[in-house]
Amino acid sequence: MSDDLYRETIVTEARHPQNYGPLEGADINQSYVNPSCGDSINVYVKLDSAKKKIIDLGWEGNGCVVSMASMSFLSAKVKGMSLEEVNQLTSDDLQRILGVEEITPSREKCMMMGLMAIQKAVSVDSSVK
Repeated sequence: MSDDLYRETIVTEARHPQNYGPLEGADINQSYVNPSCGDSINVYVKLDSAKKKIIDLGWEGNGCVVSMASMSFLSAKVKGMSLEEVNQLTSDDLQRILGVEEITPSREKCMMMGLMAIQKAVSVDSSVK
């Protein structure tokens, strides 16, 4: 993807995020703050009755364009995924979702915030019955 198209896609996604806002009836509410920059994300996760799959996800956050766009794309991607699949997602997977070939280490932290929040949430929930 060209740099200009990448920037336009990321900025547009950050300005018009998918699944933004609290989720009524969420089974899990998990916050994550990037200690490097102070960006923050709060995720709301609704699980299926077996507590094995994400059926819905909402989120709120404050941060840079990369963290907000990444969380937006990710919020759509994880719906319908099993908790095991979500916990196996990596930085490389997020780069593919965003259409990014390379990312600086500081921006990688921003990109990973949402995934870290979701993975933390579903790891905590593995004990919920």
